[in-house]
Amino acid sequence: MAGETTPPKEPGEYVAFDAKDKVTRLRISRANDPTRSPGYAYLLDIVYDGDFGTNFVLVYTFLMVLVRGKNLQPVIMALEMGTADFIQEFDADRWQIPKDEKAPFIESIEVVVQENGPSIADSEQSESMREKGKTRH
Repeated sequence: MAGETTPPKEPGEYVAFDAKDKVTRLRISRANDPTRSPGYAYLLDIVYDGDFGTNFVLVYTFLMVLVRGKNLQPVIMALEMGTADFIQEFDADRWQIPKDEKAPFIESIEVVVQENGPSIADSEQSESMREKGKTRH
């Protein structure tokens, strides 16, 4: 079902995201970094790889968030509906790798803060670099 996720069966089990009915901010948790919580009102665009579910970019007025993983379609759908409460990067120091191979899994989250806000050209340039086999880290 759209925007729904299975809660952890055991305390401390990894889940990539959770969704709720009424959400005004998205909590973005990265391993070993402070959690960010930008408001949905500042989300300008969600750029993703169609049905593949391996990556998406959240374009805010003041930052860009590049997420890579697998089975991300439910996460993207919850973001599009504005119901995603949080997304979190997998941290091997905190969790074991989930057994469910079909569950959403976030391998990495890259946050780029831009003083004057992100531009579409930056997003498109990043995409063209990936197509040429180059990656930004």
